[in-house]
Amino acid sequence: MSMHIEAQHLTIQQWMSPAFPIGAFAYSHGLEWAIETGRVNDRASLFDWLVDLLENGSAKTDATFVALVYHAEDCTALNSQAIALCPSKERIMETTLQGDAFCKVLRDVWGTEMPDLALPVAIGVAAKLHGLDRHLTVSSYLHAFCSNLVSAAVRLVPLGQTLGQKVLMDLTPVIQTTTDYAVTAKTNDFWSNCFLSDVASMRHETQSPRIFKT
Repeated sequence: MSMHIEAQHLTIQQWMSPAFPIGAFAYSHGLEWAIETGRVNDRASLFDWLVDLLENGSAKTDATFVALVYHAEDCTALNSQAIALCPSKERIMETTLQGDAFCKVLRDVWGTEMPDLALPVAIGVAAKLHGLDRHLTVSSYLHAFCSNLVSAAVRLVPLGQTLGQKVLMDLTPVIQTTTDYAVTAKTNDFWSNCFLSDVASMRHETQSPRIFKT
């Protein structure tokens, strides 16, 4: 059952808000290692890093999971695949712990009956159950993903709030393109070609000192 479009926007904004208690602020998706090693050190390199994730990496893959859940009768296989495609222990932790927290809030606040799931699958399941527009959900997820990493870069580079917002603004068309891909993708369209980001998530496991969990 779908809800009024304004209510849809308000609901997805709440779910994707930094205030939503899933601990997103504690995860850098390997970006902390990239910054520590000088691979990301300014506005341009941060933008390139995020574009790679959106066009060729985990952001694109996860967005596809969010979208595909809408057409799945059973999300078990998609959830297993989402976890299996994580390239490192930290990525598994990042998606499962945030996903579990997201599902708990949906159960406690909205009374939504859903099991613990990896984050992109959990968001897709919840959005489907609440009748949220698929395109809106996917684009909102991607924007929240990028916003969280920009926030990490603002603190770690340090980048500065204004430059951080400029990066987010510049990412708008890339987010739109990735959203369009995700909502038309099929179950055999999963692929990733963002190896440095994957390696960053592995190297971060032994990085010391560090601020973020991943």
